[in-house]
Amino acid sequence: MSAYHHELPHGAGLIMISRAFAQFFIERRACDGQFVKMARVMGIPTADRPEDFITALTKLQQDCGVADLKMSDYGFVPEEAMTLAKGARSMQGGLFAANPCEMTDKDCAEIFRKSYR
Repeated sequence: MSAYHHELPHGAGLIMISRAFAQFFIERRACDGQFVKMARVMGIPTADRPEDFITALTKLQQDCGVADLKMSDYGFVPEEAMTLAKGARSMQGGLFAANPCEMTDKDCAEIFRKSYR
């Protein structure tokens, strides 16, 4: 993301897409156990659903004061979602191989669209 919008700190970009990125894998039941474990160590000791990770992640972002980061504040527009997706694959393609399930360019673009505010 910061390759296209240089004023965006890399970590801020990751925060902006983190919930939609995790939701992608949760919807595919790609690594349910890992999400439950992360939710537990992030403050929900009774977590028993992968969706609890999204709750824990949202609370962490709120507690850290970064929940309101917006792609639009950095000049992003929804129409560039596919450009961002293809750029991510061309620049970080090896990271896609580490995903617990396949993620196409279309899937990646949808994560950017869902993250857009």
